[in-house]
Amino acid sequence: MNDNEALMRRFLGYWATREWDAMADMFAVDGVYDNVPEKKPMVGREAVREWLKMVFAHLTRIDVEVLNIACNGEWLLAERIDTHVMGDKHMPLPVMNATRIVDGEFVMFRDYYCRKTVAELGMG
Repeated sequence: MNDNEALMRRFLGYWATREWDAMADMFAVDGVYDNVPEKKPMVGREAVREWLKMVFAHLTRIDVEVLNIACNGEWLLAERIDTHVMGDKHMPLPVMNATRIVDGEFVMFRDYYCRKTVAELGMG
């Protein structure tokens, strides 16, 4: 496992333990978190931090299962199932991610998922 893969796996593990500050701190000061189906990405570490706090205000946790991961220089691709947990409700969402990591920080973090699946799961 290379350093970028280890960084990504640590970040994804924080979803289950609700450590939004640790997650946000993994972004570059001007890093971008882009949920591609949404209209506007979060730009900057503090914007990411505020968004993560808002997410955790509604969710118990997210359990992440990494299906496949591939690294090529600064870029990492991760296919995963993110199971959103709200109380006793578990909502599995397939996600594909493309991330650029520079000097141990996320500079671009893009999650791709289906808005229709999100609606069918009752998440949006």
